[in-house]
Amino acid sequence: MVPAHKHFLTAAAYFCLAAAASSAQQVPATRSEALDKSVVTFPQSNSAKPLLLLIGFSHKSQKQCNLWNARLKPAYLIDTQVAYYELADFQGVPSLVMAMILHGMRREIPRDEHAHFVLLQSDEAKWKALVNYSAPDDAYLIVADPSGRVLWQTHGALTDQKYSELHTALHTQALQP
Repeated sequence: MVPAHKHFLTAAAYFCLAAAASSAQQVPATRSEALDKSVVTFPQSNSAKPLLLLIGFSHKSQKQCNLWNARLKPAYLIDTQVAYYELADFQGVPSLVMAMILHGMRREIPRDEHAHFVLLQSDEAKWKALVNYSAPDDAYLIVADPSGRVLWQTHGALTDQKYSELHTALHTQALQP
């Protein structure tokens, strides 16, 4: 006979998993332009690749984003198994100012990264809700399956532990049929 407390623990674990699955976060349906002027849509359900998204919501977040990007780019920019994008929030930036910003960014960011640098100009509130936005100067990272279901996320400075978790989440998703 199984003790009653084991049934309780099994039931509690089941309900926790069910609650997590029912409240799974989803990447907002977004259609934006990349720095190379190509159109990028999220989620990418017509792809078999997991999404790796690095998101910055302020100019000051660029510092953390650059550190993350320096670590992620060599591993994932040309990886055929992962769809890697850096997203920058520009919602509300006046068009004249935006033109000047884009001119500078196109000169500063290497050309081979332009198709992977997405300009968010709408749905800021949805993206902030998705990442549990709390610190404007932080980098936010998401790993999602091709349908946009978030599998892992973090924010803040790059650490070896966070990078290892990210790598494991991507590797686990890449093994999915």
